[in-house]
Amino acid sequence: MGNIFRHTGINIGGLNPVSWIYPEDVAIFNSSDSSLYCLIVPKSGKSWNAMYGTPETIQLESEQQDTPGGMKYLYKLKVLVPKDRIAVEAELFRMTGRRLILKVGDKNGTVRILGTMESPMKLTSKLLKPAVLEAFNGYELYFAGEFSKPAGFQLVSTNGIPEGETED
Repeated sequence: MGNIFRHTGINIGGLNPVSWIYPEDVAIFNSSDSSLYCLIVPKSGKSWNAMYGTPETIQLESEQQDTPGGMKYLYKLKVLVPKDRIAVEAELFRMTGRRLILKVGDKNGTVRILGTMESPMKLTSKLLKPAVLEAFNGYELYFAGEFSKPAGFQLVSTNGIPEGETED
């Protein structure tokens, strides 16, 4: 039987950075059902694509639902990207309707992988240009996905434990 111990380190809120990759640009995608660790290696010449979000606006929600087919895990990520500009609109146009795998880091250094090769995240977005002069002007990006297990933790160390974490 496992234990959930009290966390003794720092616990800072907030998410940043966020990046994405298309499944067809992934050479290796290994995940462990028992440990929830995930290793992703891009194909030669490919890399993760960075995404800037206005600080303190990136929000991740997850929910588990018991269904007749078994437990499912729903993930929703919202990001505000400032300023209406052609470079952002063009990239969103390329991303919309495509399968995406996201890498989301938090201020504690924990990195989660949202999406798999078989069950990717999907993007919808909208441009916000309010009438108020000093209000937010930019894009609201909304990523959503459903999975049969919780989002993985990026495997980044050689001992099998993500950096900054211990076994308990």
